[in-house]
Amino acid sequence: MKKLFELSHSGSVLYITSDEASKWSLVHGQEVSVRFGCCVAPAALHVEEHRQRQRMSVLLRARLHFPSAYRGNLLYHAERKEVQIGPLIGFLTMPQGGKSGAWDSNLYSGLQAAARHVDAFTYAFSPRDVDWSSRLVRGHYRGRGAVKQLIVPLADVIYNRVSNRSQERTALYRHFLKRVADNQHPYLFNPHFFNKWQVHRWLSSDGEVRQYLPETRLLGGVRDMERIVSRHGHAYVKPLGGSQGKGIVRVAGLKEGGYAVHYRTGASNVLHYHANFAEAASEVLAAKERRGYLVQQGLTLAKYRGSTFDVRVTMHKQGSGEWEVVGPAAKVAVTGAVTTHVHNGGRVYPLKKVLREVFPQHEADIFLRLVVASKKIAVALERACKLRLGELGLDLGITPRGEVYLFEVNARPGRMVFAPGWARKDGRHSLRCLTAFAHYAAGFGEVD
Repeated sequence: MKKLFELSHSGSVLYITSDEASKWSLVHGQEVSVRFGCCVAPAALHVEEHRQRQRMSVLLRARLHFPSAYRGNLLYHAERKEVQIGPLIGFLTMPQGGKSGAWDSNLYSGLQAAARHVDAFTYAFSPRDVDWSSRLVRGHYRGRGAVKQLIVPLADVIYNRVSNRSQERTALYRHFLKRVADNQHPYLFNPHFFNKWQVHRWLSSDGEVRQYLPETRLLGGVRDMERIVSRHGHAYVKPLGGSQGKGIVRVAGLKEGGYAVHYRTGASNVLHYHANFAEAASEVLAAKERRGYLVQQGLTLAKYRGSTFDVRVTMHKQGSGEWEVVGPAAKVAVTGAVTTHVHNGGRVYPLKKVLREVFPQHEADIFLRLVVASKKIAVALERACKLRLGELGLDLGITPRGEVYLFEVNARPGRMVFAPGWARKDGRHSLRCLTAFAHYAAGFGEVD
């Protein structure tokens, strides 16, 4: 990216209303700094009695790389005599496989639409698009049906949607994270995918949420599996960094003797029976890939119309910075599947509908139990991990007695639960939570 040349300071003017000047004790002709994202430029204030919204001179717009169609919110920082305009939200992605990038996705389009409700400007970008010497970005913006490129500052808040761990391990992404940390100004949330064992360790040390955790061990050998299977009847062997149910193996003891090993390979579900645990364990070890695994207690879960289900709760920080439950849904497993994941054939249903049928007369109590557990888990995890978080996907199980257990926490939850027609309103609310939180995190205050 070519570094843009510097412009002269003359003619750099910010126009504000008399109400704004009065609110912040600003006067006509006063010199201030004006910030848009990571760009800062000097300007003189021009106070006008009847102007409804602030605007800039052409020169100030050019200095700040301010999009021509954008207005933005105005905020004054008296301690540094700086006027901030925004918020500016960056949607971080990494194109792969020759695809143009997530700026063509429904998620980005939805985020852009939601941003209008808080008067934010949103663009999509990848780490390759950043010129760190100028802190300018080659952003991608959808306008009137077409994706356009524009030069914009590094954003106030960065919404991280890098899609997989292999991209996160690249030198490009690691360099990007380091530069963001060095610059400090951008608020990037959910910087890393989670390691399942690390999440378990964080949460198991918190007395408020320990009750929601199944027995879990780091898989060091056959004995770790055998202990949990003998104690609970069955267990799940999970990769520490897996997603979408990939790599999960179920091993269970049978009433008539022997053991069953169940897992998915490619598009097929595999189920084998073994006469003894040594044979079963041998297949489990052969089925897993060469990476770290844990073994987790298997639970007898409540069933919906004869099929096992669990619950996906999407947690969002909203416009006051507090955690909110958004669009909880039941994921119902198909016959023969190892997990309830949609990618493995699972189907998504409205949670309250499922609870009414499975727990008649008690559905409200169990729904509240799920909400309380989810908020406690989100707060405990954020406190323990000391990372900036803005959204989480929690996978929870409910036993026939209504007990709630946590299976997994996802740092960048998929949005398949918002795909059905009945869930689209929740999906739009989810995006509004993201942009409201960005408004809050950028310093522009709380929004409803």
